[in-house]
Amino acid sequence: MQGCFFMNQFRKERNKFIILMLMPATILLVGLTLFPFIVSLILSFTDYSLLRPGQTKFIFLNNYIELMKTDEFWIALRVTVVFTVLAVFIQVVLGVVFATLLHNENSNVSLLRTLYLLPLAITPIAATFTFRLMFNPSLGVLNYFMKLLGLEPQAWLASPNTAMISLIIVDTWQWTPFILLICLGGLASLPTEPFEAAKVDGASSWQIFTKITVPMLYPFIGLALLFRSIDAFKTFDIIYVLTSGGPGILTRTLNLYAFKHGIEYLSMGYAGSIAIVMLIITIVVAQIFLRKNKLLLPKDTLKR
Repeated sequence: MQGCFFMNQFRKERNKFIILMLMPATILLVGLTLFPFIVSLILSFTDYSLLRPGQTKFIFLNNYIELMKTDEFWIALRVTVVFTVLAVFIQVVLGVVFATLLHNENSNVSLLRTLYLLPLAITPIAATFTFRLMFNPSLGVLNYFMKLLGLEPQAWLASPNTAMISLIIVDTWQWTPFILLICLGGLASLPTEPFEAAKVDGASSWQIFTKITVPMLYPFIGLALLFRSIDAFKTFDIIYVLTSGGPGILTRTLNLYAFKHGIEYLSMGYAGSIAIVMLIITIVVAQIFLRKNKLLLPKDTLKR
């Protein structure tokens, strides 16, 4: 009986210690995420503006109704979806291919693996300003090499034909190593027997990659795809620094659309409704992906 008593006391003290240790992180999480979300949600049901803070009215769903009627919102949504789909697709393909090529204990490969991961260690804003200089029509290194090759120089960030491509290039350079890192971890955890058996049976490298490596990596690819899709959907810094949504509104995403109304027009209620819509879209797409996408996340993987 005494043993049970002391065991129960130990468990209670351990639980108290765990709660105490988690308390600072919980308070920080609530302060940085839950509180701003609640404020944004409340503001989205009002016409609150920093230009007339004392004249705020509760307008219920009017912001959302107006948002659905605005062409700029649907254009921004389309731009956001196009950027997210193209950037994430390219990053996943490159990440899986590079991870497979770098999954080797050779010392030279280890050095290359470190070099490929360097973009993750660079501050995104600093890297973006560097790319902005590279894309410069007059001084940029890209147009310099194009002239050497006899090609026509491009106004990379100002042309409707290349602005989105430029954004995708920068985002791909920055975040492909993230996919690479997850896939490398997945490859390290895979059993070696299927690969050895395939080699004994005379399978080619391409057959091993397509029939064994990729299918066994599906759970890890799905995880990377989900994380990167959510992050790419709310990309702001790269687009703001490089194009600011231009030329015109051709690269203005929902994040920039919210920034325009909240920071430039000081219409915090309308900007809050855009942010809430973005959150709803993210949650819905993530749930659909987790529940229905059996290709990348098999049902037995989700159950585990």
